[in-house]
Amino acid sequence: MKTNNHKYFYLPPKEEAAMKVLWETEDALSASEIADRIPDRSWPASSIQAILRSLEKKNAIRVDAITKLGKSYGRMFRPVLSANEYAAMQFGRYYQNGKADCFSMMSSLLGNTSAGNEEILEALQNLIKEYENEGN
Repeated sequence: MKTNNHKYFYLPPKEEAAMKVLWETEDALSASEIADRIPDRSWPASSIQAILRSLEKKNAIRVDAITKLGKSYGRMFRPVLSANEYAAMQFGRYYQNGKADCFSMMSSLLGNTSAGNEEILEALQNLIKEYENEGN
């Protein structure tokens, strides 16, 4: 299982909205594509450049390519960390008791999921196998 080596950071709502767009696609996206895909955006699309600069400074995104977009060149962005890694980072900020808190959170999450018991058991068994194979 991959461990998270990211330094803690918080995503304000606009940055989180941009990250959600990137997390939901396999493709690298331009700034304008990201802005266009943010639902119910109440701020100007021109703000996306400042948002992306902030995300780059936090090492949340990276420039994947520079490509011709119309008459000029533009950067294409990809996330550096996954939505799950970000969620785990936020969890770690609030819970300092390590594995004890992790087990408590897992229990709460499993109790509030729409997945069936067999699906949950299969996912947990796969996770256990993954940990056993890595020697954790």
